[in-house]
Amino acid sequence: MNQMLEFPSEERAYDEFVERYSDGLPIVLPTPERVARMLAGTREDLDDVLGHVMPAGSALTIRDVAINAVMAGAEPRQLPLITAALEALLDERFNLNGLQSTTHCGTPLVIFSGPLAFEAGLSAGNNVLGNGQRGNLSVGRAIRLVMTNVGGGVPGKTDMSVQGTPAKISFCVAERVDTGVWAPLVVRQGGTPAETSVTVMGADAPIHVADHRSATPQRLLRNVADAMRHLGTMSATRPTQMALLLAPQHARVAANAGWHAADVQQFLFEHARNPLWRLRDAGEYDPAKTPAVAAEFGDPEDPDTRVPVFASPERLILVVTGGDSGGFSTVVPAWPASVAVHRFIDRDGSYSRPRAQREEVPA
Repeated sequence: MNQMLEFPSEERAYDEFVERYSDGLPIVLPTPERVARMLAGTREDLDDVLGHVMPAGSALTIRDVAINAVMAGAEPRQLPLITAALEALLDERFNLNGLQSTTHCGTPLVIFSGPLAFEAGLSAGNNVLGNGQRGNLSVGRAIRLVMTNVGGGVPGKTDMSVQGTPAKISFCVAERVDTGVWAPLVVRQGGTPAETSVTVMGADAPIHVADHRSATPQRLLRNVADAMRHLGTMSATRPTQMALLLAPQHARVAANAGWHAADVQQFLFEHARNPLWRLRDAGEYDPAKTPAVAAEFGDPEDPDTRVPVFASPERLILVVTGGDSGGFSTVVPAWPASVAVHRFIDRDGSYSRPRAQREEVPA
């Protein structure tokens, strides 16, 4: 979409862009001057092809990213973050083609961990997933606009989601790195505290967990596990991955008891499980698929065999984010036909494909 378009007036141009290229909300018109300002900070070749965005299979260039970033209301300092997230999205393990065309409400959850996120104006504090967070909302929105305008993920045509979710407009969060409870996600992914990573996960709609009374990690995390076991999600029967956006208050309950992030992951892996009898009673037992899954975790003929909602402890993406004023966390089940992918972002204003090659396992 990087060819020059001409219109008889700015009003006509705006109306056509909103009609043809918007997500349903007003946009910033991507004039040549605005696109040039967006591109000013990048060191990448503007026509460098990052990959091909499915289902259309169209080539994605840095210039395309900039055009959609302008439309989303993003700032030039956020372009490297958007580019890195898109580069992760294009990894074949993520299965963007499937996510773009599913009838499910699946959408990318984008998590930034590290100092560049805050230097670029992203938020990890109060109302982190809500309104008023220009950086989070515009970065997530730019990614969605690329998926639609370059990838052809058009609702009702290729995007066949039955109901969708507001998260399909923007689902982007930064991790708190100032709580000191345990090492941030970027470090647990093999980086250093000075580095920044972006993680993308095919996500279901988020589930809120409110708990103001639990004083021990065991009680708190049992409540979290109960939300994770929700039978209305595909994770209940197809254990792959999951994300937990843990409020600082909840994280401190665990940390003050001497628990590390790995302890939280292990506890939830063991407790966020559904017994086969529960899946059968709910009509979620697939005679062809469920026994094979259950056999990995016990006797598939025993109704008490419990199937986890994510496949292993490390497949739970755990981050601390949000304000300090309450016990509210968010469980994000997965769209199970995808694998979470992470990338590291260079401080010089570019994303780094050579650095990305060093990762051995998904996020």
